[in-house]
Amino acid sequence: MLAATAMMAMAGTGTAFAQTAEPAAAAAAPADQPLSDGEAEEIIVTGIRASQAASIDIKREAIGVVDSIVAEDLGKLPDQNVAESLQRIAGVTIERNRGEGRFITVRGFGPKFNAVTVNGRTLATDNNGREFSFDVLPAEIISGADVYKSPQANLNGSSIGATVDVRTLRPLDQKKAFVATGSGTMQWAELADSFNPEVSGVVGWRNEDRTFGVAVSAVYFDQDLRNDEFTIGAGHVRRSSTDSYYNRGGVAGARIGPDVAPFNSVSMPSNLSPFFFERQLKRLGLNGSMQFRPVDRLTITLDGLYSKADFTEQQTGLAYDFAGGTLVEQVVEGGEALYQRYQGGFVDEIIQYDERNVTTYQFGGNLKWEASDRLTVSLDASRSKAERRGKENNLFTTIRRKNVDLWFDRRTGSPIYSYGFDSPNYANAATNPQGLTAHYYIWGGGTDVDDKIEEYRGDVQWKATDTITLFAGGLIANRTKTLTGDEMPFGEQCAYCDSNRVLPTSLFSSTNRNFFQGGGGDILHDWIIYSPQELVRLIDQYATQDGKAFNPAVFSPSASSVVDEKVKAAYIMGTLDTEVGGMPLAVNVGLRFEDTDYTSTGASRTVISARPTGGGQNEIVVSPVVPVGFAGHYQDWLPSFNARLSLTDSLIFRVAASKVLTRPTLSDLSPRQSIQTNPGNETIRRGNPDLQPFRATQYEAGVEWYFAPSSLLSAAAFYKDIKSFVTLVTTPQLVDQVTFQVTVPDNGEGATVKGVEIGYRQAFTSLPAPFDGLGLQTSFNYTESNAEYRNAVANVSFGLEGLSKYSYSLVGFYEKYGIQARVAYTWRDDFLQVASGRNGEPEYFSSYGQLDTGLSYDVNAQFTVFADITNLNNAKEFIYSVSPDRTKEYRKVGRRIAAGVRFRF
Repeated sequence: MLAATAMMAMAGTGTAFAQTAEPAAAAAAPADQPLSDGEAEEIIVTGIRASQAASIDIKREAIGVVDSIVAEDLGKLPDQNVAESLQRIAGVTIERNRGEGRFITVRGFGPKFNAVTVNGRTLATDNNGREFSFDVLPAEIISGADVYKSPQANLNGSSIGATVDVRTLRPLDQKKAFVATGSGTMQWAELADSFNPEVSGVVGWRNEDRTFGVAVSAVYFDQDLRNDEFTIGAGHVRRSSTDSYYNRGGVAGARIGPDVAPFNSVSMPSNLSPFFFERQLKRLGLNGSMQFRPVDRLTITLDGLYSKADFTEQQTGLAYDFAGGTLVEQVVEGGEALYQRYQGGFVDEIIQYDERNVTTYQFGGNLKWEASDRLTVSLDASRSKAERRGKENNLFTTIRRKNVDLWFDRRTGSPIYSYGFDSPNYANAATNPQGLTAHYYIWGGGTDVDDKIEEYRGDVQWKATDTITLFAGGLIANRTKTLTGDEMPFGEQCAYCDSNRVLPTSLFSSTNRNFFQGGGGDILHDWIIYSPQELVRLIDQYATQDGKAFNPAVFSPSASSVVDEKVKAAYIMGTLDTEVGGMPLAVNVGLRFEDTDYTSTGASRTVISARPTGGGQNEIVVSPVVPVGFAGHYQDWLPSFNARLSLTDSLIFRVAASKVLTRPTLSDLSPRQSIQTNPGNETIRRGNPDLQPFRATQYEAGVEWYFAPSSLLSAAAFYKDIKSFVTLVTTPQLVDQVTFQVTVPDNGEGATVKGVEIGYRQAFTSLPAPFDGLGLQTSFNYTESNAEYRNAVANVSFGLEGLSKYSYSLVGFYEKYGIQARVAYTWRDDFLQVASGRNGEPEYFSSYGQLDTGLSYDVNAQFTVFADITNLNNAKEFIYSVSPDRTKEYRKVGRRIAAGVRFRF
């Protein structure tokens, strides 16, 4: 069960209350659970998951804007993870990745602009940057989450978007001395046709005196999923008939047929890659908290969070590489190649196998001493670490079908381009195991990640008078992000790139997976599959026989880096409660100072020469590795102001203003680089350790109308003036006969962002039975920006990453007679996902709407049976380059149906 919570932060109160119109409803919800120290009062509003009586009167009694979700069944939020639940809040949207919401965007600002903490402490992440992936936190180990949209000086985490604090269960806050809940779920995944089990449980105990308590939560699930994905591997590229790309045997234009007219700067897909993405995931999540009060005014809290996820992923696909054969037909309109046919070319069949083991933990301790009725002191220390391993088992393998005729056609208007190929020598060429040849593989490779964070914090709260409260505190935080990359020696991957070594038919069989379930137009639905491990073992035997070098990937200094960041912060803040014209007025004013030191060390190398081989590859020579290192330092003063004016008992007006910053993402500060050498995807990417942070001044105003019990209509407008911005800059660089697209982050011009968000929640308790169990919750967001940056590769403008102009959610629920039903639809407009993709062009995530449903029934006070359907409308994920007629990725993730039982004692 879950309730949405609307809150306004009164910094440092550390108390909670709920005004209830129906005591029975309040008793069912843990409304008296106080938030962690220094947070806001919590007021339950209505059911998000549609599983709790919703007739609860509410008022927002604090100053700064904070929206929240709360798990009413201990340790169970309404969705797969915290991000999925947060999208119900006005101003919050999520970015989906293969069916799951991993990142959030708040008021138009994507994941790198949002600070995420757990119980007020920064949690390490296995991402290359500081962006936080919410899929690392199973919903079952979380009791709630708060989204701080208007900054306060005492908040841990500076961000232009928002600060999100995820809360775990604290035993001394629970209503009963002993609580236990658990669930068993079986989920069916449509595309994989697999049944995935999940079990979770929460146990909390405290003594009657509330002087000692322990709470433990755990979740384990084993999941097999599949997505069908059509991808243009390196996006669309511009080519001319005079490019060296069309040379063969040193003869210019030899790959252009006599019936193809000369062309210049025509955009065409770099390659076509339909593939099956299959993932096996085993995840264990644990969370524990112990609290004790040795004396009345002293509370000691120890927290521990542990999450371990083991991923095994395999991508089995085709790779239409147009670097071979002769272009014999072409249709061009508006500078776009809509149809092409090649004779005597080749098609690769690819399997990428990855193992990824991610471990995340956080340990923290808090001491809260209420020295007197007016003075409270809090000390907090925490350590967090995330590590990602498994690169040594990764394999990227390709086999080749030579001498084929291949074609693609974009004229159908479908995101999946029509495509096919046939061979004069082998019938059913896509699935025929005969005549396949060895080509290319990478054994190992990838990046291991270590992220370590230590934080130490002290806060003091002094109630100077009945109307004035003062706060002060400081923070010391150290963070070290280490990326350790492996690469194969240049050239060894291509020991068999001539594709003259024929492989035995016993290695191969048909996928028999039916790509896009037979839909998608005139396309191939099955191809070859094999064991990449067996293929590598066989090719290693050939290499030994043929005297060729073929070694696994080894440590690469230029693909590795260490970024060490040290932050010292201090703040002062005060709150004032008074009246203006007989109307209650609350004001919060604060000033935060942050001092940041960082170092970034790694290595670099340059491409000395690059020439097409004529066999569908480039011959690359690189320089020796040169160590590089940088250091940076900056300071920021961040004032904040929040005010709440109660115009009437049911109408509240708020204003806020502040200066905020977001530090550059750690991956952008890293000097590490990647060099891609495949024809059509010649790119060099590296970081820029000399970046300055994003800085902004922001203003907002809002009004809330509590027009009936359990009902709220709210609206807020905001304006953010970004003084400095980090954007990706891509420039072409010609090396010998090959042009590389070199992408580097750099500080660009500022921009403004403004928008409006509207929220509406109501439980229709005044309707006659049985309709008095109905309820509705909606949110609508509008955001726009004047940001306009230039992409020199595509010669187009782009705006801010992660900004959708429109988004909304609509949740209808029914709660009565032990029945809880929910229908939830969320929709998000197009947004810029990557300012500079693999080929340097901007990539956009198309508008996406998903329908989810849930139904549960309380058999008795202890047991509930439930069923949920995710993605009932079978929505597809679509990513495009520059414009919607240029597909980058099109994904079918399928539906997921879950059913199970919950118990509570």
